[in-house]
Amino acid sequence: MERDDQLMKSLINKLSIGVVIADQQGQLLFTNQTIKEMTGYTEAEIRTMEDWYKKAYPDPESRKKAKKFFQYDIENDIQDRTYKITTAAGKYKYFNFRYSQLDDGKMLFEIIDISHRIKQKQELKNQKIIFENLFTNSLEGIVLLDSEFRILDANNKFEEIFEISKSDIKEEFALDAVSLYEEPENIEREINAILEKEDWENEVRFKVNNKIKYCNVHIFSVDNKEHDRLIYVAVDDITESKEREKELKEVKERLELAVSGANIGIWDWNVEEENIHFNENWAKMLGYELSELENNLNTWLNLVHPDDKEQALKDLENHLEGKTEKYYNEHRLKTKSGSWKWIRDIGKVTERDEAGNAIRIVGVHIDIDREKRAAAEIEYLSNHDELTGLYNRRYFNEELKRLSNSRKYPISIIVGDMNGLKDINDNYGHSMGDRYIKRTAEAIKSSVRTEDVVARIGGDEFAIILPETDYSKADDIVDRILKRIEEDNKIEELPVPLTIALGFETTDCSNQKHSVKNIRKCYNKADEKMYEQKFAGRC
Repeated sequence: MERDDQLMKSLINKLSIGVVIADQQGQLLFTNQTIKEMTGYTEAEIRTMEDWYKKAYPDPESRKKAKKFFQYDIENDIQDRTYKITTAAGKYKYFNFRYSQLDDGKMLFEIIDISHRIKQKQELKNQKIIFENLFTNSLEGIVLLDSEFRILDANNKFEEIFEISKSDIKEEFALDAVSLYEEPENIEREINAILEKEDWENEVRFKVNNKIKYCNVHIFSVDNKEHDRLIYVAVDDITESKEREKELKEVKERLELAVSGANIGIWDWNVEEENIHFNENWAKMLGYELSELENNLNTWLNLVHPDDKEQALKDLENHLEGKTEKYYNEHRLKTKSGSWKWIRDIGKVTERDEAGNAIRIVGVHIDIDREKRAAAEIEYLSNHDELTGLYNRRYFNEELKRLSNSRKYPISIIVGDMNGLKDINDNYGHSMGDRYIKRTAEAIKSSVRTEDVVARIGGDEFAIILPETDYSKADDIVDRILKRIEEDNKIEELPVPLTIALGFETTDCSNQKHSVKNIRKCYNKADEKMYEQKFAGRC
């Protein structure tokens, strides 16, 4: 008999379900090995029902509820219930308890771990919730069809696009529920092919209350338990973008017609697709054929003058970000011949996405090279002496004022006056006089630094501003000028030697309150010293 009991226990221990036998007093008389494997609790840890409750339900409230349910099941002969318990590892598991009473009054519990099944059920529930949310709130119109193309369900967006109620079209044949602008037979023939391949996608026009709507339609099918095959139809209303595209095309055509006879280049940049289309004038303006230019941003970037690129990109970025009403920049572009041409570049974003990001920007190139060069020439002539190329008196006086408020002290000023220019003009003519003036300008210019300001301030008068130059250095520069003139006299034969009287003075006062007065005083003092030198014969 004892041998038979041992054999029975051995067989029960090998079962895949947990087995527990308890008496009426709550003593656990037997727990098989599977219980330990499922819960992690040993037979020694759970000798009584109270031990089990404490281990499986460490939270007092949960323990109280579990006891209440168990007592209710015993009293009402409920033999099957699912409990959520805590394992020895601290994890939750779901067990199905099946209760039965043996002939001798003992209680038998068969326990099955259904955690995996519960988890799968929850995952399916979550997936269903996610699908229902996506279906209901999708930005695309979605309609579900059976294998006969009858409507099973439709979402809110579908109702909005087609201006119909799904309750009015349920179980209708899909192509009867909506009105196609195309030939229905053609569409039906194409859609029927869905049953033989994975999916179908195309642009379709519909008639909705006497209006044409453009939609991207994507259809695919899947096997389904309830139906032989379930067909999903996703509809994206692109009518607005189509109308904008049509309007932009018309505007572009009118613009191209308007500028076809003018020297205006047109560019059209699709920011999302990273391509730019140029017209013929854009290319010809730079000496290219349109076929020689690639349709991308680098084509333009590679042609922009290095000194102009940073500001051009900054102005473009500001407009793309919506900080300016339009993009405007003037910069130089490299022509096919290698020369630089000034361009006025104007553009405007014509399309943005819902987040405000630029999608498309259209603009024009205007050739302003002559205008720029004329302006530069006028600017040059307004500041320079035409005969020598040196700065003129106007620029000299402006620089005196500017440097008086600078930190370039000490500042030295040299004033020079050519000797005998009137006699040269009278005896040899003004052409010879101009030759002497140019020679003097060259001698002075070659003896000073590039940052020094050299000006012809009168017929035979010159002046030099030397920033950050002390008295000793100014004296060296005077000597250098005189030496250069002396050397030139040896090289080039002139009717009479070229001579000049030079005087200089230095101011090191950086007091802003008195600087204008002092720098002007410095100039006057240099002028006085020049006359002293002239009469003293240092020339």
